[in-house]
Amino acid sequence: MQKFIILLVIFTLVSPLFSAEILSWNDVLKESMQSNPQLKQVELNLQQTKLKLEQARSEFYPQISLGATVGKNYQENFESETNYSYNLSLGLTLFSGFSRINNLRLQIVELQIMQENYKRILANLIAELKEKFINVYYAQELVNLAEKILRRRKQNYELVKLKYESGREDIGSLLRVEADMMQAEYELRKAKRNFQQAVRELLKTIGRENFVEIKVNTNFGLTEDINKLILKDVETQIASIPEYRIKQYQLAKAKIQTKITKSNFYPTISVSAGYGLIDTKPIPEANRWNLSLGLRTSYNIFNGLKDINDLKIANINIKTAEIDLYDTKLTLRYNLLSLQNDFLDLKESINVKEKYLQALEKQAEIISVKYANGLATYYDWYQTEDSFINSQKNLLNLKKELIIAEINLRKFLAIFEEIK
Repeated sequence: MQKFIILLVIFTLVSPLFSAEILSWNDVLKESMQSNPQLKQVELNLQQTKLKLEQARSEFYPQISLGATVGKNYQENFESETNYSYNLSLGLTLFSGFSRINNLRLQIVELQIMQENYKRILANLIAELKEKFINVYYAQELVNLAEKILRRRKQNYELVKLKYESGREDIGSLLRVEADMMQAEYELRKAKRNFQQAVRELLKTIGRENFVEIKVNTNFGLTEDINKLILKDVETQIASIPEYRIKQYQLAKAKIQTKITKSNFYPTISVSAGYGLIDTKPIPEANRWNLSLGLRTSYNIFNGLKDINDLKIANINIKTAEIDLYDTKLTLRYNLLSLQNDFLDLKESINVKEKYLQALEKQAEIISVKYANGLATYYDWYQTEDSFINSQKNLLNLKKELIIAEINLRKFLAIFEEIK
């Protein structure tokens, strides 16, 4: 019975390791995009804008209607005959001061603005999701590093303990490495808790309600085209950012609205045609049908200066849109250069830190042998060991910051990988 209980406990502790779900970045991306409510809402808005565009196109088609009426005229007596009327009418606006073509252009610009908004939201969602995925990946890596550090701290403790028991080291040195070992045990427990928290954040982002054990099998690094992206012309990159393109479209929209306002100063010309009859028989005779044609023109002479004031307001809106476009360009240029500098600083810093880590690793290897053989002091050995361990943790954090810096840069430029 006791053996059975021991086996059950071991199975309970080990089974999650084998049942953990393996997730790749493409799996997480695809699952999130299928269930994200914000993205679905933007897609519906995009469809709505496309339908409005079709509505604007419909104004260029003729309006055709068919009518039929049955009634009596009781003005003379209550025994009047029933009248039957049938009518087929057609109407078409020939000219309306170019308002129809400008309304169509306005809807096209609205669609372009909506498409850029969709692009921005999609880029933000992918960047947020990827950062959560990166957090899981590096939390997983930190657990592995914490286990490695704990093993090294235990080895250091055993080494100093052996020297202490042989009378070659003092109690203070032993207590110090024992405290370091306890610190490493705490950091391992903390790393595991942080890993669980990162997993929960990722599951929440992709829309899963229930918690499951997961592992990340992706080895993250910088993308291949990041260097080309950094070296690309700044003005060219700014021109493709959704915020800048939206401001361009808003300027174009203001100019089109001005043209629509100007259309009120032109006459409206339309034609109409009708084909119908009125008869006392439900099925009329062939010679009772008649055809009518008409041409109509109208012009608004005076409406209290409303059109003139509307035109002045529209011209002011153009100037406001031009100022917004220029200000947006300056802001985007500054932010882009700032993001690029942050990325380059981290990248160069990692190159230096990796070199330092290589040197510290070799130093720690050499001085550990010397210390074990009594050829190096405790303080020299301890300082090198501590620096080597801390450098490993700092380098891992810097690598994570570098990947997130690239994510932020791509998010800013709205450059993201396609969903497979």
